[in-house]
Amino acid sequence: MTSNEKQELNKKLEKIFLNYYENTGFLSQEKQDITYYKNKFIRERFVERLLFTVLTEFNIGALSGKSILILGLSHELASFFMKLGAEPGNITLADTCAKALERAKDLSGNHLESAKIDLDKLYFEDDTFDVIVCFNYLSNIPVDGMIKTLANELHRVMKPGGIAFVSFTNEVASHDDMKTSGLIRTFRREEAIDYFKEFNLINVLHFLPYNFLLFSINEEHIFPKRIGTIEDILIEKNERYTDSILLLTK
Repeated sequence: MTSNEKQELNKKLEKIFLNYYENTGFLSQEKQDITYYKNKFIRERFVERLLFTVLTEFNIGALSGKSILILGLSHELASFFMKLGAEPGNITLADTCAKALERAKDLSGNHLESAKIDLDKLYFEDDTFDVIVCFNYLSNIPVDGMIKTLANELHRVMKPGGIAFVSFTNEVASHDDMKTSGLIRTFRREEAIDYFKEFNLINVLHFLPYNFLLFSINEEHIFPKRIGTIEDILIEKNERYTDSILLLTK
């Protein structure tokens, strides 16, 4: 692929992600209804609990001095990482969509580092990051070769011994799941693993439904103290994990 072809492809990908962010309401300045925030809140609690469990298991619970890359719509995790001791200057928000990156910076505060990226080239030095989070990205990239290139770039910029969390939408996802999430493709487990074969695979974690509103939670009230109960209800009654996470190291 020539440099001009890569440039055109990156422009197309930025438009795809811009459309995705617009569909999810991320770029909207208007307030959403309560169901939107409830769904968002539960999902974030799931993600935080998963990350905390894994980081603790690998003795990376204290993040002071650790460098962290957050790729895509996971900027809310910056506050979670800071609770674990991460320093704001060591957290980098990155995205291929400039408009989404500006919005994330507005929501997260300008004290965090940020970087506009192309998926075929992450503009960071080799072995830069201790922790990488890449959620909701693979399922919006239509070109397989670009996913492989992104995977290689993530491997390049991660430090030896670091940990990467990479999510993908699996084949369990229904038409309603895909329509609600705005994502464009799913992957078999073997496909996702193959893209990231440069890494050492620790595990593939079955995760959670993208859209909790598709599921009944018995009208439980959503408060932090109830999160454990809500999670148990969802896991027990709905064996439909539409998201999976590759847990990777180097």
